[in-house]
Amino acid sequence: MSIFCLELKRVLRTRSTWILLLAAILLTGIMAYFPISYVHYTYVDKDGEQVSISGIKAIEAQKGLMVQGEITPDKIHKAVENYQEVTKKYGSIYSDDIPQDIYNEKILPVQYIIYRLESVYADPNTKAPADLSKISPEEVAANFYKKYTEQIKERVLDPVSQRKALSMYEKVDKPFKFIYGYGSSDAGSYLIMLIFLLVIICTFITAPIFSAEYQTGADSILRCTKYGKAKLSVCKVISAILICSITFAICISIFSIIENKVFGWDSLKASLQSVGVICLPAVSVGETQMITATAGMLTLIAVVSFTLFLSARCKNTANSIIISIVFCILPLILSSISGSNIMNWIRMILPSGGTGLGNSFGCELVGLTFLKLGSFSLWAPYVIIGAAIISIPLFVVLTILSYCKRELV
Repeated sequence: MSIFCLELKRVLRTRSTWILLLAAILLTGIMAYFPISYVHYTYVDKDGEQVSISGIKAIEAQKGLMVQGEITPDKIHKAVENYQEVTKKYGSIYSDDIPQDIYNEKILPVQYIIYRLESVYADPNTKAPADLSKISPEEVAANFYKKYTEQIKERVLDPVSQRKALSMYEKVDKPFKFIYGYGSSDAGSYLIMLIFLLVIICTFITAPIFSAEYQTGADSILRCTKYGKAKLSVCKVISAILICSITFAICISIFSIIENKVFGWDSLKASLQSVGVICLPAVSVGETQMITATAGMLTLIAVVSFTLFLSARCKNTANSIIISIVFCILPLILSSISGSNIMNWIRMILPSGGTGLGNSFGCELVGLTFLKLGSFSLWAPYVIIGAAIISIPLFVVLTILSYCKRELV
């Protein structure tokens, strides 16, 4: 225990560690601020002047206007009627010619229902939003949930994957429940970005753990002590994982509490399908937030374990940092190169497979990506989580073995 405490103090007393930890807290605050500040609301006051507000005031104002609760046929019918009434007069609901008071009365209260309708009736190939002015309100109201199922069938073409996708969707409660708040904002996207940034910060903290001592020669002295091999390596691994895990937990907790407090804890009860594009899991917005954070923690520990392995293998700090960062962003690079089955397998089984921007676990959770392996088909989030769980003990053991064997070199 004394060796562990000393190692913990050594890492925490390092100037670079403190700078990186402070950067993590600062970034958390910035990421929590952006989704709130980007909410805007414009209205016409009693004098006929347009007034624009943003942030918390805008969120509170929109909460009182939005049509919330279950997305029933009546609400869908009304949303399409309003859509067609406005488009008939102004050409599009996105036109700048629409008077603000008309927009706030006809479109804003049902805009999230309209967004869902546009995605459900979209072209499955191009995914371009549908023009609801060409579909009768009665047809949309009667067939919305049936059309949602058809979209899944048309987007997931592989028979095995399609059956699994439909099986997952069947568990979703219908009608969907919409509550304005966290899921209606960009907070989920910023949570994904924050996880990615925290993983990179923790990579910088972890990369020098072993390689810095190789570089200074301190390693040669430590190996001459009674516990300078296996026990010391175990303490180094545990301390690095502990520091990074606690940092991650604190930052994600701060972010989540701020967002949930501002957007409303009750908004976490909304169905994921009521605020997202075509997606499968039978979870609420709050459960999606928790699952994303948990997957982020697993990915972080997997990346830290892999970084420790690289640190134990590299002779200097520069090499361990460079290689570690390359592997951190590699899934992001691979996803931009190709979306083929084999490329998806490669990027998702990497320790950092759950982090990124458009390729992260959070994005795959609301996506329709299935990975084929012979006659088997696996939903992408399962692959990412499974790979992270396997990576953690694998690279922890390899790190300890690499450090202990280094004396023979």
